[in-house]
Amino acid sequence: MLLNEIIEEVGMTKRAVKYYEEKGLLTVQKDSNGYRNYTDQDVEVLKRISVYRKLGIGIKDIQRILSGEDESILLSIYQEKLNEHKLRDEEIKALREFIDDRDATKANELIDYHTVENAIETLLPGEWGNYFRLHFKPFLYVRIKTEEQKQALKNILTYCDETTLKIPFMMKLGAKISRFIPFETKTAEEMISYYRDMDESRYEVLKEQVMKGVKIKNGIMKYHPAFVAQRKMMRELQNKGYNDIFIPNLKALSPQYAEYKNAMDKVNDRICRELGLYYDTNYNLVIRKQ
Repeated sequence: MLLNEIIEEVGMTKRAVKYYEEKGLLTVQKDSNGYRNYTDQDVEVLKRISVYRKLGIGIKDIQRILSGEDESILLSIYQEKLNEHKLRDEEIKALREFIDDRDATKANELIDYHTVENAIETLLPGEWGNYFRLHFKPFLYVRIKTEEQKQALKNILTYCDETTLKIPFMMKLGAKISRFIPFETKTAEEMISYYRDMDESRYEVLKEQVMKGVKIKNGIMKYHPAFVAQRKMMRELQNKGYNDIFIPNLKALSPQYAEYKNAMDKVNDRICRELGLYYDTNYNLVIRKQ
Protein backbone atom coordinates (compact mmCIF):
# COMPACT_ATOMS: atom_id res chain seq x y z
CA MET A 1 0.00 0.00 0.00
CA LEU A 2 1.41 3.40 -1.03
CA LEU A 3 1.33 6.65 0.96
CA ASN A 4 -1.62 8.12 -0.97
CA GLU A 5 -3.61 4.96 -0.26
CA ILE A 6 -2.81 4.69 3.42
CA ILE A 7 -3.79 8.28 4.26
CA GLU A 8 -7.25 7.49 2.86
CA GLU A 9 -7.38 4.27 4.87
CA VAL A 10 -6.40 5.78 8.23
CA GLY A 11 -7.72 9.35 7.82
CA MET A 12 -4.40 11.14 8.30
CA THR A 13 -2.36 13.62 6.28
CA LYS A 14 0.89 12.70 4.55
CA ARG A 15 2.69 15.05 6.92
CA ALA A 16 1.29 13.25 9.98
CA VAL A 17 2.23 9.77 8.70
CA LYS A 18 5.79 10.89 7.92
CA TYR A 19 6.04 12.60 11.30
CA TYR A 20 5.14 9.38 13.13
CA GLU A 21 7.73 7.55 11.05
CA GLU A 22 10.37 10.12 12.01
CA LYS A 23 9.45 9.65 15.67
CA GLY A 24 9.97 5.90 15.35
CA LEU A 25 6.34 4.91 15.96
CA LEU A 26 6.39 2.68 12.88
CA THR A 27 9.05 1.34 10.54
CA VAL A 28 8.09 1.27 6.86
CA GLN A 29 9.80 -0.81 4.20
CA LYS A 30 10.58 0.67 0.78
CA ASP A 31 10.25 -1.10 -2.56
CA SER A 32 12.90 -1.37 -5.28
CA ASN A 33 11.90 2.06 -6.61
CA GLY A 34 12.31 3.73 -3.23
CA TYR A 35 8.57 4.12 -2.56
CA ARG A 36 7.20 3.46 0.92
CA ASN A 37 5.26 0.20 1.00
CA TYR A 38 2.82 0.12 3.92
CA THR A 39 1.51 -3.17 5.28
CA ASP A 40 -1.74 -4.08 7.02
CA GLN A 41 0.18 -3.99 10.28
CA ASP A 42 1.25 -0.38 9.56
CA VAL A 43 -2.40 0.50 8.96
CA GLU A 44 -3.35 -0.95 12.35
CA VAL A 45 -0.52 0.90 14.11
CA LEU A 46 -1.53 4.23 12.53
CA LYS A 47 -5.17 3.68 13.50
CA ARG A 48 -4.08 3.05 17.08
CA ILE A 49 -1.90 6.17 17.04
CA SER A 50 -4.92 8.15 15.85
CA VAL A 51 -6.95 6.91 18.83
CA TYR A 52 -4.14 7.73 21.28
CA ARG A 53 -3.68 11.25 19.89
CA LYS A 54 -7.42 11.92 20.14
CA LEU A 55 -7.13 10.96 23.81
CA GLY A 56 -4.36 13.56 24.22
CA ILE A 57 -1.52 11.07 24.73
CA GLY A 58 1.96 12.39 23.91
CA ILE A 59 4.49 10.83 21.54
CA LYS A 60 6.74 9.42 24.28
CA ASP A 61 3.81 7.72 26.00
CA ILE A 62 2.54 6.34 22.67
CA GLN A 63 5.98 4.79 22.11
CA ARG A 64 5.70 3.04 25.47
CA ILE A 65 2.17 1.81 24.75
CA LEU A 66 3.06 0.46 21.29
CA SER A 67 6.10 -1.34 22.68
CA GLY A 68 3.90 -2.96 25.33
CA GLU A 69 5.76 -1.27 28.18
CA ASP A 70 2.96 0.76 29.75
CA GLU A 71 -0.72 -0.13 29.42
CA SER A 72 -1.44 1.80 32.64
CA ILE A 73 -1.65 5.02 30.61
CA LEU A 74 -4.83 3.83 28.88
CA LEU A 75 -6.29 2.56 32.16
CA SER A 76 -5.60 5.94 33.76
CA ILE A 77 -7.39 7.78 30.94
CA TYR A 78 -10.30 5.32 31.17
CA GLN A 79 -10.64 5.99 34.90
CA GLU A 80 -10.46 9.74 34.26
CA LYS A 81 -13.31 9.50 31.70
CA LEU A 82 -15.38 7.53 34.20
CA ASN A 83 -14.82 10.19 36.85
CA GLU A 84 -15.78 12.95 34.40
CA HIS A 85 -18.98 11.06 33.54
CA LYS A 86 -19.82 10.72 37.23
CA LEU A 87 -19.22 14.44 37.80
CA ARG A 88 -21.48 15.36 34.88
CA ASP A 89 -24.26 13.16 36.25
CA GLU A 90 -23.93 14.73 39.70
CA GLU A 91 -24.00 18.26 38.25
CA ILE A 92 -27.08 17.50 36.15
CA LYS A 93 -28.86 16.19 39.24
CA ALA A 94 -27.76 19.23 41.29
CA LEU A 95 -28.96 21.61 38.57
CA ARG A 96 -32.35 19.90 38.45
CA GLU A 97 -32.67 20.24 42.22
CA PHE A 98 -31.64 23.92 42.08
CA ILE A 99 -34.30 24.62 39.42
CA ASP A 100 -36.87 23.06 41.74
CA ASP A 101 -35.86 24.45 45.15
CA ARG A 102 -33.57 27.47 44.35
CA ASP A 103 -31.32 26.44 47.25
CA ALA A 104 -28.11 28.26 46.24
CA THR A 105 -26.17 27.08 49.30
CA LYS A 106 -26.69 23.42 48.41
CA ALA A 107 -26.10 24.04 44.69
CA ASN A 108 -22.76 25.76 45.36
CA GLU A 109 -21.60 22.72 47.30
CA LEU A 110 -22.50 20.34 44.48
CA ILE A 111 -21.66 22.37 41.37
CA ASP A 112 -18.07 23.42 40.73
CA TYR A 113 -16.35 25.39 37.97
CA HIS A 114 -16.06 23.38 34.78
CA THR A 115 -12.35 24.17 34.32
CA VAL A 116 -9.59 26.09 36.08
CA GLU A 117 -10.00 28.78 33.40
CA ASN A 118 -13.67 29.25 34.37
CA ALA A 119 -12.66 29.65 38.00
CA ILE A 120 -9.94 32.20 37.19
CA GLU A 121 -12.26 34.26 34.96
CA THR A 122 -14.85 34.46 37.76
CA LEU A 123 -12.68 34.74 40.86
CA LEU A 124 -9.76 36.79 39.52
CA PRO A 125 -11.10 39.66 37.44
CA GLY A 126 -8.69 42.43 36.45
CA GLU A 127 -4.90 42.32 36.27
CA TRP A 128 -4.34 38.89 37.81
CA GLY A 129 -6.94 37.26 35.58
CA ASN A 130 -5.34 38.84 32.50
CA TYR A 131 -1.90 37.69 33.67
CA PHE A 132 -3.16 34.12 34.08
CA ARG A 133 -4.71 33.97 30.62
CA LEU A 134 -1.72 35.60 28.95
CA HIS A 135 0.90 33.29 30.48
CA PHE A 136 -0.86 30.02 31.33
CA LYS A 137 -4.01 29.71 29.19
CA PRO A 138 -3.17 26.34 27.50
CA PHE A 139 -2.76 24.75 30.93
CA LEU A 140 -6.05 25.97 32.40
CA TYR A 141 -8.38 23.61 30.50
CA VAL A 142 -8.40 21.10 33.35
CA ARG A 143 -11.16 20.05 35.70
CA ILE A 144 -10.81 20.65 39.42
CA LYS A 145 -11.34 17.12 40.72
CA THR A 146 -9.19 16.45 43.77
CA GLU A 147 -8.93 17.98 47.22
CA GLU A 148 -5.30 18.84 46.43
CA GLN A 149 -6.42 20.89 43.40
CA LYS A 150 -9.11 22.66 45.43
CA GLN A 151 -6.58 23.59 48.10
CA ALA A 152 -4.07 24.73 45.47
CA LEU A 153 -6.68 27.01 43.88
CA LYS A 154 -7.53 28.41 47.30
CA ASN A 155 -3.83 29.10 47.97
CA ILE A 156 -3.43 30.84 44.61
CA LEU A 157 -6.52 32.99 45.16
CA THR A 158 -5.24 34.00 48.62
CA TYR A 159 -1.82 34.84 47.17
CA CYS A 160 -3.35 36.95 44.38
CA ASP A 161 -5.72 38.70 46.81
CA GLU A 162 -2.80 39.69 49.03
CA THR A 163 -0.37 40.57 46.23
CA THR A 164 -0.79 43.66 44.08
CA LEU A 165 0.18 42.95 40.50
CA LYS A 166 1.54 46.09 38.86
CA ILE A 167 1.98 45.34 35.18
CA PRO A 168 4.23 47.99 33.59
CA PHE A 169 2.68 50.25 30.96
CA MET A 170 4.91 48.89 28.17
CA MET A 171 3.86 45.31 28.95
CA LYS A 172 0.17 46.30 29.09
CA LEU A 173 0.51 48.05 25.75
CA GLY A 174 2.18 45.00 24.21
CA ALA A 175 -0.57 42.71 25.52
CA LYS A 176 -3.29 44.96 24.08
CA ILE A 177 -1.59 45.14 20.69
CA SER A 178 -1.12 41.36 20.60
CA ARG A 179 -4.89 40.88 20.80
CA PHE A 180 -5.19 42.22 17.27
CA ILE A 181 -2.31 40.20 15.84
CA PRO A 182 -3.27 36.67 14.70
CA PHE A 183 -0.81 34.03 15.88
CA GLU A 184 -0.77 30.29 16.26
CA THR A 185 -1.81 29.17 19.73
CA LYS A 186 -0.01 26.04 20.87
CA THR A 187 -1.77 23.39 22.90
CA ALA A 188 -0.48 22.28 26.29
CA GLU A 189 0.74 19.00 24.78
CA GLU A 190 2.66 20.85 22.04
CA MET A 191 4.31 23.10 24.61
CA ILE A 192 5.22 20.13 26.80
CA SER A 193 6.53 18.17 23.82
CA TYR A 194 8.76 21.07 22.73
CA TYR A 195 10.94 20.64 25.82
CA ARG A 196 10.28 17.01 26.75
CA ASP A 197 11.01 15.60 23.27
CA MET A 198 13.74 18.08 22.29
CA ASP A 199 16.53 16.49 20.23
CA GLU A 200 20.14 17.69 20.20
CA SER A 201 19.83 19.78 17.03
CA ARG A 202 16.87 21.76 18.38
CA TYR A 203 18.61 22.06 21.74
CA GLU A 204 21.68 23.62 20.12
CA VAL A 205 19.51 26.11 18.22
CA LEU A 206 17.72 27.09 21.44
CA LYS A 207 21.00 27.41 23.33
CA GLU A 208 22.34 29.77 20.66
CA GLN A 209 19.15 31.85 20.82
CA VAL A 210 19.38 32.10 24.61
CA MET A 211 22.97 33.31 24.46
CA LYS A 212 22.09 35.95 21.86
CA GLY A 213 19.19 37.12 24.01
CA VAL A 214 21.38 37.35 27.12
CA LYS A 215 23.98 39.42 25.27
CA ILE A 216 21.33 41.79 23.91
CA LYS A 217 19.56 42.25 27.26
CA ASN A 218 22.85 42.82 29.06
CA GLY A 219 24.28 44.99 26.30
CA ILE A 220 22.73 47.85 24.37
CA MET A 221 19.17 46.94 25.49
CA LYS A 222 19.94 46.60 29.21
CA TYR A 223 18.36 49.94 30.10
CA HIS A 224 15.51 49.80 27.61
CA PRO A 225 12.29 50.80 29.47
CA ALA A 226 10.54 47.54 28.56
CA PHE A 227 13.30 45.34 30.01
CA VAL A 228 13.73 47.56 33.08
CA ALA A 229 9.98 47.42 33.78
CA GLN A 230 9.86 43.65 33.27
CA ARG A 231 12.73 43.07 35.70
CA LYS A 232 11.13 45.37 38.26
CA MET A 233 7.82 43.52 38.11
CA MET A 234 9.49 40.10 38.43
CA ARG A 235 11.62 41.27 41.34
CA GLU A 236 8.52 42.46 43.20
CA LEU A 237 6.70 39.19 42.53
CA GLN A 238 9.66 37.08 43.63
CA ASN A 239 9.96 39.07 46.85
CA LYS A 240 6.30 38.29 47.56
CA GLY A 241 6.71 34.52 47.14
CA TYR A 242 5.98 33.95 43.45
CA ASN A 243 8.32 30.94 43.19
CA ASP A 244 7.58 29.67 46.69
CA ILE A 245 3.77 29.95 46.68
CA PHE A 246 2.27 30.74 43.28
CA ILE A 247 4.23 28.34 41.02
CA PRO A 248 4.12 25.23 43.30
CA ASN A 249 0.36 25.63 43.72
CA LEU A 250 -0.15 26.16 39.99
CA LYS A 251 1.73 22.88 39.40
CA ALA A 252 -0.58 21.14 41.86
CA LEU A 253 -3.63 22.71 40.23
CA SER A 254 -2.68 21.81 36.64
CA PRO A 255 -0.81 18.52 36.11
CA GLN A 256 -0.08 19.59 32.51
CA TYR A 257 1.61 22.77 33.71
CA ALA A 258 3.64 20.71 36.19
CA GLU A 259 4.87 18.48 33.36
CA TYR A 260 5.67 21.51 31.19
CA LYS A 261 7.51 23.36 33.98
CA ASN A 262 9.59 20.31 34.89
CA ALA A 263 10.56 19.68 31.25
CA MET A 264 11.37 23.35 30.67
CA ASP A 265 13.44 23.65 33.86
CA LYS A 266 15.45 20.58 32.88
CA VAL A 267 16.39 22.14 29.52
CA ASN A 268 17.01 25.60 31.01
CA ASP A 269 19.23 24.20 33.77
CA ARG A 270 21.34 22.42 31.18
CA ILE A 271 21.65 25.57 29.05
CA CYS A 272 22.65 27.69 32.05
CA ARG A 273 25.17 25.08 33.16
CA GLU A 274 26.78 24.76 29.71
CA LEU A 275 26.82 28.50 28.96
CA GLY A 276 27.75 29.61 32.47
CA LEU A 277 24.56 31.64 33.00
CA TYR A 278 22.81 32.52 36.25
CA TYR A 279 20.19 34.92 37.62
CA ASP A 280 21.63 37.84 39.62
CA THR A 281 19.90 39.56 42.56
CA ASN A 282 17.95 41.78 40.15
CA TYR A 283 16.65 38.71 38.28
CA ASN A 284 18.76 39.37 35.20
CA LEU A 285 20.06 36.33 33.35
CA VAL A 286 23.78 37.09 33.08
CA ILE A 287 27.01 35.39 32.04
CA ARG A 288 29.14 34.16 34.91
CA LYS A 289 32.54 35.85 34.99
CA GLN A 290 35.51 33.53 34.57
